[in-house]
Amino acid sequence: MEIDPNVLKTNYKFLVMKILKKIICTIITVFFVILFSYAVISKAGNFEYFRNQLEQAPGLQRFGETLAYSILVLQVTAIFLLCYEHSRLWGLCLTFGMVTVFAGYIALIQTDSKNLPCTCIGLFEKMTWKDNLVLNLGLMITALTGILTMKAGRSK
Repeated sequence: MEIDPNVLKTNYKFLVMKILKKIICTIITVFFVILFSYAVISKAGNFEYFRNQLEQAPGLQRFGETLAYSILVLQVTAIFLLCYEHSRLWGLCLTFGMVTVFAGYIALIQTDSKNLPCTCIGLFEKMTWKDNLVLNLGLMITALTGILTMKAGRSK
């Protein structure tokens, strides 16, 4: 029985691509788990400040406390979804949705008021709204890359 070298080459390429997709998804997942874990610890550890910042944000004054709890719950949910392979795609979709909504909010308030102080906490405290928008656009692209990579890995 003779083995066709082209078949071996094709199978090798397929295997390498499959491994690369897995590595990319793992890196993206670990990145978001670390990011959200830091965010949850930072926000929960300084909850009153976080809630007060949300209550001062344009258009969110009446929803500050509800929004503060909701954000923490969504981020913890995303962490758990991302930690399990069978729910990872859902976690990436939730992540993409959260950063998209936040980026949209930032873009919206930037068109209305340019001199607002950023309400970030922790590592991102010194960022401007423009910096935050750029960061969130990058996070959107990262989450979308993870989603598309996972879907491509599942379709074959």
